[in-house]
Amino acid sequence: MAQAAEAPTKLSQIAYQRFKEALFSRQIPIGATVSQGELAELLQVQTGALREAMQLLEKEGFLTVLPRSGIRIVKPDMSHLKDCFQMRRVIEAEAVRRFAERATMVELADWRVRHEGIIELARGGTVESALIKRSAEVDQAFHVALVEGTRNPLMISAHAHMMEQIGVIRLDNMYMLSALAIIQTMQEHLGVIAALEAQDPEAAVTAMDAHLARAMHRAMGL
Repeated sequence: MAQAAEAPTKLSQIAYQRFKEALFSRQIPIGATVSQGELAELLQVQTGALREAMQLLEKEGFLTVLPRSGIRIVKPDMSHLKDCFQMRRVIEAEAVRRFAERATMVELADWRVRHEGIIELARGGTVESALIKRSAEVDQAFHVALVEGTRNPLMISAHAHMMEQIGVIRLDNMYMLSALAIIQTMQEHLGVIAALEAQDPEAAVTAMDAHLARAMHRAMGL
């Protein structure tokens, strides 16, 4: 009996994960309206598992189930984006303060090298797709390292959810893919790192807040 009860949950988790993978790989266009059957076929999952997954996906803001009209893939508006960044600024300010308490010079030097390496690639004419991939990895890793350093599961979970919401909006924003935007992002991170190296937590918080303000404008395509 226990195994039978667990099966639907496992299948719905697969449907849930496949939906997100398809969304962020642009197989599912944001703002589109699809039928449950079309979505189940695209994700290669059973409709029962998809229905379970949709309950959570709707709660998280990724889709809206329209009575007798299908499933609308959400397209977050700018007001929602601003709300996400407002919460990010609160969480990451605290994260930077906590990181400053334990970060070693060796760790900070490693982050500096990684960021400077991305800037060098961007200025050296690296193939765009490779540059985007590597810069995104460093960008995400830096923010995640800061937030996970709080060791606060509620903050970590809230931050991860906001990053996904911001990611949905960025799917439609080609400005984020430019070499110039990548260089600006890396330089802003270096400003945070420099303040941490100087053992000035409040300067690091100020630099992070300025970075997130600019990141919000980039996400909006401004």
